[in-house]
Amino acid sequence: MRKSDPSIYGDKAQYLGRILTGARDSGRRLWRLHTKTLVDQGNPVLFVEGRLDHAASEEFEKAALRHVSVADGNVIIDLSGVDYLSSSALAIFQFLADRQSQHGGRLQLRAPSVAARLTLELSGLQALIE
Repeated sequence: MRKSDPSIYGDKAQYLGRILTGARDSGRRLWRLHTKTLVDQGNPVLFVEGRLDHAASEEFEKAALRHVSVADGNVIIDLSGVDYLSSSALAIFQFLADRQSQHGGRLQLRAPSVAARLTLELSGLQALIE
């Protein structure tokens, strides 16, 4: 086998890494925060992708507050594309949950990734998971 053959374990990992990063011109950087709002079954849903770390918390909070102003009552945030939640992100979720509760609504965290679900459960915020 040639060393560059992707069927070799170590080379395959390097090959896949190049596909995820430099070899694919997707315009997105790995782990960078991306948000978008789409309507799903008549409800606006904020889709979040990437890392919700301390550096991205301000950007996420602004996106979430814009989303809250569009949503009626319940706020839905999809976390299926999130690979990390920091304590800053958890504080924003708690703030949004309290805010929506005061306005007669609810914060719903939909489809969290395995990493996001574990962090939510360990922090005691699992009640927010839809």
